[in-house]
Amino acid sequence: MSPMVSFEKVVDEYDAARPAYPDSLFDHLGGLVGVRVIEGGAGTGIATRALLDRGASVVPFDVSAVLLARAVTHSPGLRAVVADGAMLPFTDNCADLICFAQSWHWLQPGLRCVEASRVLVPGGRWAGWWSHARADGEEWFDRYWTALESSCPGLHRSQRDTNWGSELDESRLFVSVERVIEPWTREVSINDWLTDQASHSYVAALGPTASTRLLDSLRHILDEGFPSGQLRVPYETWLWTARGT
Repeated sequence: MSPMVSFEKVVDEYDAARPAYPDSLFDHLGGLVGVRVIEGGAGTGIATRALLDRGASVVPFDVSAVLLARAVTHSPGLRAVVADGAMLPFTDNCADLICFAQSWHWLQPGLRCVEASRVLVPGGRWAGWWSHARADGEEWFDRYWTALESSCPGLHRSQRDTNWGSELDESRLFVSVERVIEPWTREVSINDWLTDQASHSYVAALGPTASTRLLDSLRHILDEGFPSGQLRVPYETWLWTARGT
């Protein structure tokens, strides 16, 4: 099952429970009023709405028309484009910023840097960020990750620590590659946490029976760890930025 099919199967869960990003994250992108932004892998528009709220002119793209339709529902009049990041239907030098909220990893390696560089004005900015829970060392969290890793082929918690800036450096299409880490705390109910969990591709790809079994197992861990039904979990959002040459 492709990632696109996985996400389309869980668009309601994705839209209902994926968390927003910390306000401080967008401060690192500088002033956004009037900035021409192409947003890749926009999904249902979580980051899109944050960028629009800060005055940016945003054109989001995604391979899934189903997810983008949900983004347009939230932001009527949004100019959303169904596109593959390896072959962007945008002219050269048309954007001041191209950004990816938890989506750069879905684009084709090699081609993604070339296309991102092409659509940026000289000296334009690239940004990509990922949010992950960081409750490592807490018993419930270690049990939780062990259950995920044993059920979802290819998934490992070390993937949270991937250095997404190394490819930009190696491409020689970008300079001034930097990473910042924004810590924050997520307060969420067990039900909403599990709805969010169901929206992730590695769970959706399991199929109905296996994913239900896994989510039931995860709920048991959460019920034991959080008898109040509310979670308070430390998170970190890792942001990489760079400038085009």
